[in-house]
Amino acid sequence: MGTSSIYNGPKDRNPLLPEGFEEEYEESLDKSAKETLGSWQETKKVVSQYITGSINNRSRILRNYVKASGGARNSANRAISGRNSNIQLGRFLSSIISEGIIKTLESLKIEYKGKSVEALLSELVNVISPNSNTKEDIVAKNATIQALSQLYEYIEENNMDINALDKMNDDIFNEVMSSFVSNYIFERMLNDLQSRFEKYAENSQVALDKEKELEEYIKESVNIKLKKVALNKLNYNDPSIDSIIKQIYIECYEVLEVYI
Repeated sequence: MGTSSIYNGPKDRNPLLPEGFEEEYEESLDKSAKETLGSWQETKKVVSQYITGSINNRSRILRNYVKASGGARNSANRAISGRNSNIQLGRFLSSIISEGIIKTLESLKIEYKGKSVEALLSELVNVISPNSNTKEDIVAKNATIQALSQLYEYIEENNMDINALDKMNDDIFNEVMSSFVSNYIFERMLNDLQSRFEKYAENSQVALDKEKELEEYIKESVNIKLKKVALNKLNYNDPSIDSIIKQIYIECYEVLEVYI
């Protein structure tokens, strides 16, 4: 977690304000004042409070975050690399089902003979998420790594035999695809708000624990929606697939936007 140059995330107001002005302003607010729902200022404040233990309401954080991002539809619209990688992942899994893993690797021009499972999956990450030019690209690549780790666990359970993927069932297909969606949403949120974890956590372990709690909350919430979607039945080569995936993302973000 973290980088040498901390990205402070999106802002609501003039970036020319003095350093520290935002924190001082927030501290001066009357604690009984009405929540400015949907602003980046409020979102950062509640994340900071969550990290320090002042509040423990994860749904409040996610609701503010989605609102501040422009709502569910806008969040889905800006997930360009995420949707593209999600579609590529769906095409890869669908090809395994229809053609088998070996023919799929050959069609992707991936040399598999003599390579470890780890090496093959590493190559697949760059096939499914080829770009690393923007923060959005990196978020999508991280989500791809997490999704393929689900495949690795499946292969590991089957004696590290890559051919075990030929017997992949619908549950594994949907689990891998769902993993991508939930991890993308989490990684995107973390990308926007990680500076809060780095700044307000007592130490790195506390930051990691708090990140993990939010990751699990997002996964549980998103899976409620995704369990109703037969991701394995979608045609990932259909010209309208991007619109279909976008609608799925909208509905997943809408789940997080509802305050509980």
